[in-house]
Amino acid sequence: MTKLGRGLYGVVIVVVAGCSRHESSVSVAAPPAASSPPSVATLALGERITSPLVPLADIARDPGRYRDKVVATSGKVTSVCREMGCWMELEDTSGRAHVRMHGHSFFVPKTSPGHLARVQATVVKAPGSADDCEEKPGAGVAKIELDATGVEID
Repeated sequence: MTKLGRGLYGVVIVVVAGCSRHESSVSVAAPPAASSPPSVATLALGERITSPLVPLADIARDPGRYRDKVVATSGKVTSVCREMGCWMELEDTSGRAHVRMHGHSFFVPKTSPGHLARVQATVVKAPGSADDCEEKPGAGVAKIELDATGVEID
């Protein structure tokens, strides 16, 4: 019984010592950088968003100014492709956009409507143009079309 008691005591010492080392390493960790990755609760798809945010309303007001440029914007997801999640509709208080996932390289969850999203995308041709997704959103729903390389959904 004495040998068993010493063995357990040694295990307890190791665990306590391990915990105290872990706590000290956490307390000296540097704070996250301003451009830190999204939080654990945020779903990140595709490439990391690095561009500064441009209000969707600004892009909708003058899409020609942003055409063929990479921008980041945000809004509420209002609908998603029911087949694969290869596109979504995004809107804010005064702008709407049709967002397709670049080259079908990633897909948004079909449960995304109602969630807030940020996208990094190129402003492309007007909606209603030929697209390789068989399911199309309603005609004339969005004023602008974005080709997204990165999406974050809260």
